[in-house]
Amino acid sequence: MRIAGLRWPLAAVALVGMVMGCGSSSTESAEADKLTANAGQYGPAPEGVNKPKVGVPPWSVKSAGGSFGNGGQLNDLAADQATTLLENSERFRMIERTQLSKLLDEQNLEGIVKPGELAKPGQVRGVDYLLIGRVTNLRVKGEKVNKGFGLGQVGAAIGGVGGVNAGMFDYKNKSSKFTTDCGVDLRLVNPTTAEIVVSAFSEFHKTDAISAWGVDVLGASATADADIEIAEDDKGKILRLAIDDALRKAMPKIDNFLRNPSAKTGAASTGNGGAGGELRAGPPPVTTDPPSNLGTGTPVAAKKFCGDCGKEVAAAAKFCAACGKKAD
Repeated sequence: MRIAGLRWPLAAVALVGMVMGCGSSSTESAEADKLTANAGQYGPAPEGVNKPKVGVPPWSVKSAGGSFGNGGQLNDLAADQATTLLENSERFRMIERTQLSKLLDEQNLEGIVKPGELAKPGQVRGVDYLLIGRVTNLRVKGEKVNKGFGLGQVGAAIGGVGGVNAGMFDYKNKSSKFTTDCGVDLRLVNPTTAEIVVSAFSEFHKTDAISAWGVDVLGASATADADIEIAEDDKGKILRLAIDDALRKAMPKIDNFLRNPSAKTGAASTGNGGAGGELRAGPPPVTTDPPSNLGTGTPVAAKKFCGDCGKEVAAAAKFCAACGKKAD
């Protein structure tokens, strides 16, 4: 009876352990979901405004810590995240990034933009604005932990440097914390005039447990600053949070621009407005000057129209300025 009597407490303990284990997993999952749940969730767009077409060329991402890395992959990753966030804002009509590259190539404008900057002005048919972005001093660093006492301090060792009690970042412990720091600089640019119509800069700083970030930490450096290595898929999540923070702070400027675009762009048209409710900075200028070939006997060229949207196309143009489609 005593043996049998012990089985119930052991079973109860096992059951409680299972429940606690499930509860911990659910909590970690909920925390991770909570961290990114609001990314891309912005207030409603101003009523009655036109949505301009926006393309996002590769950003420029510079890392201050070696573990996160640099290079073209991060540049494209940041641009992909920015495209998704802008699409979710419901304030723009986004050009698919592969389509933007195709447009630039077809119009011989592949050199118009470099990662993070507009290299030279040029009319990009089918696009109203480009979102140019930079991420600077990106760093992910872990919190050092003294194994003897369980104390932590960000970026510093506890109990001496290089000794037995030197602090180490425990990347296998989901409750260990790490910090992400970076600056995000974004500009909405008229590619034809190189005019910046909206600009914003944000300093992103966030410290939280590995479980709350919801990322896979693959390892940590042995340096005093504890640069940590993040799985490739999770680098996009961190960039999304940083870019979302910058866009959220820029949203009032964006909305003011959408309500009154002519206040920034002036009366001159970008040449890209047209069918489908695209943004127009103002009507084309009206002229009463007579045609230069009047009375010369030179035949006036027949008007040319786009077969896709019906708008008039310049006789020598290869693409429609309104919709960007190839002219017949």
